[in-house]
Amino acid sequence: MLVDKLIKYIFLFVTGAIAFGIIALILFLVLQGVDDISWNFLTKFPENSMASGGIFPALVGSFYFLIISMVFAIPVGILGAIYLSEYSKENILKRIVLTSVNILAGIPSVIFGLFGLALFCIIFGFGTSVIAGGLTLGIMALPYIISNTHESLRAVPKSYREASYGLGANKAQTVFGVVVPSAASRIITGIIIAVGRIIGETAPILFTGAAFYITQNPSSVFQPTMALPTHIFVLSTVYSEEVTPKLEGTISVLIMIVIVLFFVASMFRKRSSRFQGG
Repeated sequence: MLVDKLIKYIFLFVTGAIAFGIIALILFLVLQGVDDISWNFLTKFPENSMASGGIFPALVGSFYFLIISMVFAIPVGILGAIYLSEYSKENILKRIVLTSVNILAGIPSVIFGLFGLALFCIIFGFGTSVIAGGLTLGIMALPYIISNTHESLRAVPKSYREASYGLGANKAQTVFGVVVPSAASRIITGIIIAVGRIIGETAPILFTGAAFYITQNPSSVFQPTMALPTHIFVLSTVYSEEVTPKLEGTISVLIMIVIVLFFVASMFRKRSSRFQGG
């Protein structure tokens, strides 16, 4: 009994210390730059070599990258996961594909950036552009969406499928009318987590689609644009200390966006848990 209590308190202390450290770090980073955030900061273009002005093009650029990446990754990832979960047979090829997906999730982002540079910028001829950066981020998000969707579909009870077949539904009707809707909350949660994962990536868009400094938003997807992660990178490595307030403010904005995304994901997860519990 004494040993059990001691181990319990040790685990409690370690967990509490880790949680406290993470929360303290997030609060420190957010509070450092929250005073620099204003309406002008969010809606103006950078001026005077980024010493003044705002981060509007970086916000818009990050939004563009995310839209393109999700338009590519969501249908491909979900349809791929549906095939692996509902249509493919249990064989060595399926195990290889699932293992490869898990391996891709652990590959450093700089490798994806170099891959996107070679494939989209050079071979496809997109150059440094929004579409090249967005597609690179989409490929980076694919492993998270595929693995999460696959696990979500596998978690749907077999009785749902059997009941659908018993009512005369075919395979496609069962999959898209019963199984996928039952796992929708978890699938959406995985998509939001994937968005939170890629929104802060610097290397993939630094190689493929990011501009350091622009005075207008891109007029097409074949032009480069600014983005929040690369903006932070540039301000922290190239410019002098006079842009420190802009750097801290941009960091705070990016962290708050990620926090909101993961908060929304947790809400979907709780909703899914309540639904399954009911």
